[in-house]
Amino acid sequence: MPSGTRRAPMERRYLIVPLTILLLSLPVSLPAQGEIAEWFGPDLGKSKAAFSYRATVVPSQDVERQNTGWRATDHDALLYAPIRQDENSEWSAAARLKAYDVKTDAVLPSTGGGFPGTLWDMEFGSLYRRRLENGWIGGIATGVGSASDKPFQSFDETTLDVTAFTRIPDGGRNAWLVLVNFNNNREFLRNIPLPGVGYWYEPGDRFRAIIGVPFLYMAVRPISDVTLDLAYFPIRRIHAGASYLVLTSVKLYGAFDWRTERYFRADRTDRDRRLFYYEKRLAAGCQWRTGEHLTLDLSGGYAFDRMFFEGEDYGDRDFNRIDIASGPFISIQAAFRF
Repeated sequence: MPSGTRRAPMERRYLIVPLTILLLSLPVSLPAQGEIAEWFGPDLGKSKAAFSYRATVVPSQDVERQNTGWRATDHDALLYAPIRQDENSEWSAAARLKAYDVKTDAVLPSTGGGFPGTLWDMEFGSLYRRRLENGWIGGIATGVGSASDKPFQSFDETTLDVTAFTRIPDGGRNAWLVLVNFNNNREFLRNIPLPGVGYWYEPGDRFRAIIGVPFLYMAVRPISDVTLDLAYFPIRRIHAGASYLVLTSVKLYGAFDWRTERYFRADRTDRDRRLFYYEKRLAAGCQWRTGEHLTLDLSGGYAFDRMFFEGEDYGDRDFNRIDIASGPFISIQAAFRF
């Protein structure tokens, strides 16, 4: 979760991250979440290099309808670096490496064969933004990578994301956000360029919202040290969270998330099929800023309604389906900003 200081205004990342996830439908988040906030923000030339690493451990749990267990460790590393920037333009690069390591004897029930030992999700991207003479901010973001058990084995395992966007000020902190995105690994309507529009409404430091169709995001601070946020995005993405700033450098938080991941299994017989993963989580954690640059985060919780399946979309969820029993998880993260 984003860091903050006591009585400081809510950071823009609370607002921008959900919009980016929805409209861009990125298979991974490039750059890191703290920097994604800068995509549509009004400031240029203030980017900082950042690196983060998160490990999430899932203890042994049962695989339903199969006489075997399931253990997993999810590794997620992010690197973001500005290349050139000033008050009117900025150019940056980012990279992400995600590895989902699985220990199981589960098989894919429809086609046979074992479940992949590691699912990889790699992406390398670049972001350019420039302030135009009329005050608008225009930009383009590109990302290329591979989400697969055998990344970059062929073009069929390659992911591609290109987004052009504009921020149009509308008085005060408000703005219209307009973009068009191409992505070949969306949850829905992949390989189709999609336009997006949203309105950034921020009447003060205690309330922010993005209102669009058919999505909603809200963040509110009822008191100075408490933040509540709620989001819904098509088709199956929900987030509800709360955080409490106990001390200037210590934050407690809790959240519910319904999330999804998508991979191109290299040995699939139908090239249009992807390996989907859906999961719901209840989590609670503590974030500690140890200084100006380093933030540590420890969290844990309960994961449920977890399933893998292979198909073109959610309607194929009974093909090669693997259901994992509900159970606990623990996660630790270290983030460093230069």
